[in-house]
Amino acid sequence: MSGPAQAPKPQQNQRLTVNVADLRRRLGQRRVLEIDLRLPPLQVVASRSTEDPVTGSLTIESIERGVTLRGSVKFNWEGECRRCLDAVNGSSEVDVMEIFQVGAAADSDEISVLEEDTVDLVPIVRDAVLVGLPLAPLCDGDCIGPDPDRYPTGSGESERPSQKKPDPRWDALSELKLD
Repeated sequence: MSGPAQAPKPQQNQRLTVNVADLRRRLGQRRVLEIDLRLPPLQVVASRSTEDPVTGSLTIESIERGVTLRGSVKFNWEGECRRCLDAVNGSSEVDVMEIFQVGAAADSDEISVLEEDTVDLVPIVRDAVLVGLPLAPLCDGDCIGPDPDRYPTGSGESERPSQKKPDPRWDALSELKLD
């Protein structure tokens, strides 16, 4: 006897292809796709995606000589606070917009080539997650870091104007009368 089915482990070469031949028969035809995809963890500087699934809703719509893909994806991330290095986590939602056309220039940055009436969503979702990862996350907007007296951050208690002493090299300027 076997137990309940387990979700397969994510693989580097996982594919999620969508056949769009039926959509391309009529301009303006749409299909909504619900995404629930496990990707290998991705990292940017001090944050990385978790192993939780990436979810979202994408709409594929036929256009002349191709299709557009619009929607958003949501994912969880974790990392270290850029000031105090404590663990921090959160979630992000990123908008997705792609255009696929038959005969598009292979070196185009704005339009992807549509081959064999299929669209692979994994690279698009992967790129969206990479773009959505915070480069320098904060545990709290008021985080003053591990040593605020020695390394002031510009926020928090140690940087209040009443506590900050002026640089003594500028003392002579306070004696000027500009009336």
